[in-house]
Amino acid sequence: MAVFSEIVVRHNARLLKPRTLPSPGKVLVKKGDTVGPTAIIAKTDYLRESPRVVDLRAEFKMPIQPDTVESIVLKKAGERVKAGEPLARMPAGGTGYKELPSPCDGVIQYVSKLDARILISEDADSMEPMCVVPVSSILKSNPKWIRTHVTVREGQYVKEGQIIAGYLEPGTFSAVYAPISGIVARICPLLGNVSIVRPMETLKVTAHVPGRVVEIIPNYGAVIESLGCYIEGVFGAGAECHGILWVMTKGPGDVLESSQIGPEVDGRIIVAGAGATYEAMEKAFHLGARGIIAGGLNQKDLARLTGFATIMTEGAGFMAMNHRTWEALIQNHGALASMDGTTRLSGETLRPWIFVGRVPDGTVPGYEITETGAESRKAIPSLRDRVQPGDRVRCVRQPYLGLWGLVEQVMPGRIPLESEGLMEAVRVRLDGGSLVDVAEANVEIVGRDA
Repeated sequence: MAVFSEIVVRHNARLLKPRTLPSPGKVLVKKGDTVGPTAIIAKTDYLRESPRVVDLRAEFKMPIQPDTVESIVLKKAGERVKAGEPLARMPAGGTGYKELPSPCDGVIQYVSKLDARILISEDADSMEPMCVVPVSSILKSNPKWIRTHVTVREGQYVKEGQIIAGYLEPGTFSAVYAPISGIVARICPLLGNVSIVRPMETLKVTAHVPGRVVEIIPNYGAVIESLGCYIEGVFGAGAECHGILWVMTKGPGDVLESSQIGPEVDGRIIVAGAGATYEAMEKAFHLGARGIIAGGLNQKDLARLTGFATIMTEGAGFMAMNHRTWEALIQNHGALASMDGTTRLSGETLRPWIFVGRVPDGTVPGYEITETGAESRKAIPSLRDRVQPGDRVRCVRQPYLGLWGLVEQVMPGRIPLESEGLMEAVRVRLDGGSLVDVAEANVEIVGRDA
């Protein structure tokens, strides 16, 4: 089945945008608040994850050869482990054994035979903010001499597995390693311990669009209502951004060149016509531009320029922007805009979008966008339909990603395609003149009359 879509340009749209945290936190706004794109809606503090290291040689206080590691470790990579559950077992004279318990809940990430170490991906909900390493106890030394044994200082960041203390003995070297990554908070000469604190990070979610808070989602965030112009793209890349919308080409068929880019692009979302050269995009990115909107862009250029928010309104390669989108962008030149290049073409389709919004003022909108990229299309009887000869379609998968054409024939039954699979297919005359067979599921019908 093919996906049915249309060119979406809504000059009078009501956007209801949920802004939520991925995990519970604190909501910082209340219902009725007016917010701008940078307003913080909610935030949460979390511990930065890092592997937990268990050094078998240090724990068992004896040399362990690489070829014996597999025989003493009781868990394999990918298996779950609970705190206190035996990780490894070594003979301890006679028929006795010495077991090494797991220091945490998690999943065995890797067992290194060469280093005789076990890496555990610790469960976030059981992760402790601080780890106390009993250095003097491990080294069997007087606690008051701890500062002569440590190799780190308070305030220093250490990586998991890094040696933090040790001393030489005749014929051997006794060492203590950091089981987690973090900051050395305290070296205690009274107890002989080194305390390592995991860095705490704060995750914030902003409004992204100007508007009014119309609903609070307890512990997670809020729903923002905004009125304005909503435009959907076809393909995009990069994360959310906002800035002044700035049209930089004279017409929808022009290509933006590097010579047209100057310091004025700082903080702006720039608009090209048919596309932009790699040199132009790179220069704009380094001069502080937030994103770029164009009819089409070179896919290889996008792969080279990661981190820059981009939206293509027509398809891959330089393609003149359709007049409806171009006119909407021209009308909003100089206005504050928000954009999101996130694109998903499998499962539930998610399109990149641009929105020039304002705080609701009581006017009745002509359209309602209830979720990002999902409009209430009451006039369209079905979002999925069979392709018919004469349909204007756009290819949404490689090797014809972004190319437009007209359906000449719906192939009977299933035919072998370039992927070597048997699939229902259509024969499409691409705009460049070539005739290709494309899986029906890999085209979308654009602009068919309902």
